[in-house]
Amino acid sequence: MCIPPVITVLAPAYNAEEYISEAIKSVLNQTFTDFELLIINDGSTDKTEEIILSFEDKRIRYIKNETNLKLIATLNKGIDLARGKYIARMDADDICLPNRFEKQIDFLEKHSDYALCGSWAYLIDSKGKKTGRIKYIDKSKLLKISLLFSCPIVHPSTMLRTDILQQFKYNPKALHTEDFELWLRIMNAGLRIANIPDFLIKYRWHSTNISVENETFQIEKKLELLKPYIENFIGREISKEELDLHSFSFRLYHLGEKKRISNTDLLAEKKWFEFLSHQNKKIKKYNQNDFDAFLWSRWIVCCIATRKILSIFTARLEWYKPNVVFNTIKLLIYK
Repeated sequence: MCIPPVITVLAPAYNAEEYISEAIKSVLNQTFTDFELLIINDGSTDKTEEIILSFEDKRIRYIKNETNLKLIATLNKGIDLARGKYIARMDADDICLPNRFEKQIDFLEKHSDYALCGSWAYLIDSKGKKTGRIKYIDKSKLLKISLLFSCPIVHPSTMLRTDILQQFKYNPKALHTEDFELWLRIMNAGLRIANIPDFLIKYRWHSTNISVENETFQIEKKLELLKPYIENFIGREISKEELDLHSFSFRLYHLGEKKRISNTDLLAEKKWFEFLSHQNKKIKKYNQNDFDAFLWSRWIVCCIATRKILSIFTARLEWYKPNVVFNTIKLLIYK
């Protein structure tokens, strides 16, 4: 009887001839070797299949969709086919650093109460040149708060418990936001998630990247996803203006360009943060120190963006508490 691998590396591929060879090599060169690399060719019309079949490694498991099922259906197909205890996500144009699996396995084996872990990521362009980095907060309690505002997990950096992913799966209706929607459902079910504070992948960000091509659509869909969660938190329907304020601090910078905002907008943002802090004191959904730290970190971002440095301490948040200051610093460093 064949012993199943510890990890199934789930890698959907569509017309990925330019990058897939480097992606496969980065998986095969991992320091942790007990895995299967499940590559699902989603109806590619280029040389993707030829390149995949050129590799001779027993750990590669190749599946070919007869038609183009698109990403979400292909991912769910891979989840059903997975034989490993864990599923590591991998995109066909990204690169795993050699110790990625070793570090993620070590974390999940030591923390049985966590459903998944992601990691920090280097951003690279179409030529593989580093263009930036993503450093999200690592602690589960702060990630839970962050999910009320934005997506704090790099999708292709994640390793998940297979039984949990088979239970939840990706939502076919969450087009281009399938990861964010999944994290929200997992956290809403009371499960824990984390980021390993280390760079474990190179995340390719280029003109044909799905997230780049569908950026405006993604932003709109993410707000739609967040809407019921925010309304549950505030206990009423949220207006469009309030929804814009809620995501305001995450939209101040776009591809290196700073958005101009007025003093009126800045004041409205402060009032919204103060309202959220007061609401959490009433319903006690999150630890208040952690929640105020998160809000204050976003308020500081707003003040810096508008050069209103002296306004940083005007928000009626309990920023003066040592725990709030400590977590705020961490959040600012990581973001």
